[in-house]
This record gives sequence, structure tokens and C-alpha cells, in this order.
Amino acid sequence: MKLSVVIPAFNEVARILPTLERIFAHMDQHHPDYEVLVVDDGSIDGTAAATERQFVNRHQLRVLSYGGNRGKGYAVRYGAMHAGGDVVLMSDADLSTPIEEIERMLPLLQQGCDMVIGSRALAQSEIRKRQPLYREGAGKFFNLLVRLIVLPDFHDTQCGFKLFRRDPLLPVLRHQQVDGFAFDVEMIALAQALGLKVIEIPVVWINSPTSRVRIRAALRAFADLILIRKRVRRAWAKPQHAA
Repeated sequence: MKLSVVIPAFNEVARILPTLERIFAHMDQHHPDYEVLVVDDGSIDGTAAATERQFVNRHQLRVLSYGGNRGKGYAVRYGAMHAGGDVVLMSDADLSTPIEEIERMLPLLQQGCDMVIGSRALAQSEIRKRQPLYREGAGKFFNLLVRLIVLPDFHDTQCGFKLFRRDPLLPVLRHQQVDGFAFDVEMIALAQALGLKVIEIPVVWINSPTSRVRIRAALRAFADLILIRKRVRRAWAKPQHAA
């Protein structure tokens, strides 16, 4: 089984290099058949060039660029669509959830799950460094809206650490339209509507003090929730397995 690690990156030159060092070290030891795809989402700080220069001898690394800043959701989809692995892990560039947490998730895929999402909101979740109160409050409010409007059974859709089997998720990736903050919600909702098995598990999480998430982007995502609910009902009224 080949693993693909997809990392969306927008102006991440200060964080991406140590993140990649940790990922390479873990994957070399535990999952030698792997690749890492850094998807440069229109960075202007030299993220792509610095990554390629630092890891020029790493055959597992692929740096993808498409020009322009399209959003995290677009970057994740682009990476997953171009991945060569049977299983795809999406991870944030700051590695707020340590790469070692993948070991909790892989057995669940082997037991029949199609997608495993990391959660900061379950009783067993381990938050080693919290967000500022205003960010944490905004996140909890957004998750409450997600549960009320789209996904009542999930406590935290926005943790950037998700593992999924690529082939079953391809129809979902092709139908997704949200490029911004709410793309996780759309991904999970479409997967469930397709009849795929999605499970939420607790993970370790460490807030990055230089988080790229902006409150304005989060506010814009609230409106997307209504659109996602309508789109899921319209596009996936009956479970289907064709793209």
C-alpha cells in the first residue's frame, strides 16, 4: 500500500521545511512506500523554491504549483487528484497534529473505513497548546453551525489531519466546489451522502502561533454551509458510485 501525504502551502517558507523533515523521518521508518506532495497555493515568499532546494535529493517529494491563490480546499483537492497513493493523508503545513497520529488512523482504514478525520473536540483529544480564546470560541461556534446545518454527528470537521482511501473519494473530490475554509465540511458531507464510511477520532493537537486561518475567511464559510447542504441534497439525492 502506497501512502500519499498532501500538504497545502500558502506562504509557508518558515514552517514547511521542519515539517517535511519530521514527515520524512517518520515515513522512512514506518511506511517506506510513500510520497509527499506540497501543493503551492500561489505563494509569494519562495515556498516552492525553498522546498525543492532543501530536499533536492528526496525522490519522494513532489512540489505542485498551478499559479494564483485558489484556497486551501482547492489545493487539497489538486494534490489528492494528482496523488499516486492508495491512501491519502492531508496535513497542515504547521503539523499541528503530529505525523505520528497517522498510526491511529491506518488500522481503521484496514477495518473498512473510507475516511478517518482527526478531532480536537472529543473527550480523548489531547490539546497540548490551545488557541487564543477568540479563535477557539469562533471555531466552536462554527462547529455548532456545522452540526445544526449539515453534519449533526461530527464534533470537529476543521482539524487539518484527515486520512482517506483515494479511489472511493475520487467522486467526492470531483464534485467539490468549495475552495475555502468550509471545504472539509463539503468533503465529509458528500462522502457520507455517497454511502462512504467516515469516522471521527481524537488526536493530539498543538496550536501554531502563526496560524494562517483568518477570521474573515471563517465568517465567509458560514454562508457556504447553506450552499453545501443544498448541493449535497441535490447532487446526491440517491447514493451513487459513478463520478
